Amino acid sequence: MSGLSKHVTTEFCNLCNWTYQVWFNHRILFHDKNLESKICLSKGSDFFKRLSVISQEYALLQLIKLHDPCIVSGKITLGIDYVLKYGGWDTATFSALSALGESLNDFAKNFKTVRNKVLAHNDLAAILSGDLLGEFERDVDLKYFNALQEFVTIIHFKVVGEPYLFEDLVQNDVTAFIDMLKLQDTA
Repeated sequence: MSGLSKHVTTEFCNLCNWTYQVWFNHRILFHDKNLESKICLSKGSDFFKRLSVISQEYALLQLIKLHDPCIVSGKITLGIDYVLKYGGWDTATFSALSALGESLNDFAKNFKTVRNKVLAHNDLAAILSGDLLGEFERDVDLKYFNALQEFVTIIHFKVVGEPYLFEDLVQNDVTAFIDMLKLQDTA
C-alpha cells in the first residue's frame, strides 16, 4: 500500500510525461542533423535558433523541477524526492525506486547550476564569464528518460494498478509540423 493518492500519483506521472514530451520535441526538432542543416540554411534560421534556445531552456527547467527537494521555502513540491519520502513504499519497491532516483539525480545534477545561474536567475558572473554551465555525453538523456519511464511505471502500477506510459506521438507531431512548413515554403 502506498502513501500517495491516485490523484497525486497521476499528477506526478503527468509532470514526468510533460517533461519527456518537451525534451523529446526539442531533441527531434533541433538535434536531427539533416533537419538542423536545412533549418540553418532556411529563411527563418534566426527564428529557429531562438526557438531552439527557448525549447532547450524550457525542457531543462521542467527536468530540473522534478528534482527539487520535497520542501522548498516552506512549500511542498511534487517531484522525485516527494514520491520517495512520502510514498510509503514497501522495502522492495523503495529499494528499486531509490536506485532509479539516484540514477535520475546523477543526470539532473548537471543542470542545477544552469537553473540557478541562468534559467531562474540572471547571475551576473555567469553571464559575463560565458562559461558552459551544463552538458552531458551523447545519448545519456535517452538513458535518463528510460529510467524516468521505469520510475513512473513502478509508482503508477503500485498505486493505480496499471502502468503509465509516456506519450509516444511526439515524433509524429514534429513530423507534421515540418511537413506543414514544407507546404508553406512551396506556396
